[in-house]
Amino acid sequence: MAGALVHIGVGVLLALIVHFIHFKFEYSIAIFIGGLLPDVIKFGFTAIKQITLNIFKIQQDSFYMMLSDVTSSYTVWFTLGFFVFTTTVFLFHYHYIKKKGMEEYDKLYIFLLIGIIVHLILDTLIIETNPWLF
Repeated sequence: MAGALVHIGVGVLLALIVHFIHFKFEYSIAIFIGGLLPDVIKFGFTAIKQITLNIFKIQQDSFYMMLSDVTSSYTVWFTLGFFVFTTTVFLFHYHYIKKKGMEEYDKLYIFLLIGIIVHLILDTLIIETNPWLF
């Protein structure tokens, strides 16, 4: 993990860039949440399972390692994206979602996915190349 402060800082920077381009607060929040979502899932569910609120005392057991593998996989996120996209298309086809709403959901999900991809790229760069070490 690249570190919470790095992910929060990059998330805020991306949110500001998106906000100044599109002037939509929802898009900014979507990209910020996407930047934090993989670690929130990994540490949140592990903390719930281990019944602790202190994330520094989370033990890296088999459940943590499984969540780490799942949340750091591009395939999992794109598969989830395909499922979300087909569900919204299905609801749009049966007129549960209007065209304007469909466009809004698509953009929100794209910004969420961009945030997740940036998160995964940061994790890869910082873990594998160790830029903060000599």
